[in-house]
Amino acid sequence: MANQSFRDFRVMIVYKPSPGDRTLDVVDEFRDKLDIEVKIQNEGFFEEAMNMIFEASRDYDITLTTDDDAIPTTSWIQEHTNMHKQHEKIGIFRGMINNVFIDERHLHIILHITMHIIGYYKPLLPELRNYVIFINDSGLLAYNSGLIKAIAKSNATMYYNVARGVNMSFKSRFIDDFKLPGATIRGLHNEQLLLLHYLNNHKFHTAWFKGGDVVHIDRESISRSKNLKSRFMIDVETMLLPYMITQYGVKINLNKLKRYHELIKIYSRFRKTIVIRAYESGLRLAIEAIENNYEPREVRNKLIELNKEVNIII
Repeated sequence: MANQSFRDFRVMIVYKPSPGDRTLDVVDEFRDKLDIEVKIQNEGFFEEAMNMIFEASRDYDITLTTDDDAIPTTSWIQEHTNMHKQHEKIGIFRGMINNVFIDERHLHIILHITMHIIGYYKPLLPELRNYVIFINDSGLLAYNSGLIKAIAKSNATMYYNVARGVNMSFKSRFIDDFKLPGATIRGLHNEQLLLLHYLNNHKFHTAWFKGGDVVHIDRESISRSKNLKSRFMIDVETMLLPYMITQYGVKINLNKLKRYHELIKIYSRFRKTIVIRAYESGLRLAIEAIENNYEPREVRNKLIELNKEVNIII
């Protein structure tokens, strides 16, 4: 961050103390080079950390977020800032990543066909029709295969896209009273939920563009892991998006979500992979939480309990 080409910015670090770490010692080494503010997170998980950022961001025009497994390139801030100035109706920007179509890559062609039959690819909102990856009307992520092919042929430098992530920038003066509900451990859906807020309140979209790159370090993180237990829990949380959406008063097609869950249960009998088993567990929890009107803390407690049992499941 000390080498950014754009210089008029402040750095806010949300820090949750842990025994023996030297985070603040490292931060002190950069105080003469950067305008740094440290906010101590005393409780909660990733969603609570993001809520601290959202609250502080209301005083600024644009806010960029990143985490400890990503190194921004020297033009990161400049490129994001330029995109916001050029596109008034886009509320969230992030740099492109090649391997984004994670919700479909594990599925067999027969399952794809069945998903079309049950109407899996209907967008939650009309505004999402031109998105490469969008939220469907059952509250899950889906992709627009026709747009993917068209973009590949056109060499587009920007496109509408919904996907989880924390390496993003957003027009923070329009964030209003938005905050995450506190239902998860990893907070994988923060970008998607912020998009719904922007669409419903300001008609702002989310776009990915060529630029604003970060270099990911090959290490464990809350959203990427080589550990089987962590990977299982990451994929469980991925399927909780339908419940998270309902916390903002947005209705989903619960019957369609149940049909998709039944489809995944059948599919899991033939393809016994960790990701499919995680999807089934996550969908089951999402449906249970919606039907029983669980408070966010109840869903989080269910995740904590499941995390303790994962060794048995795997």
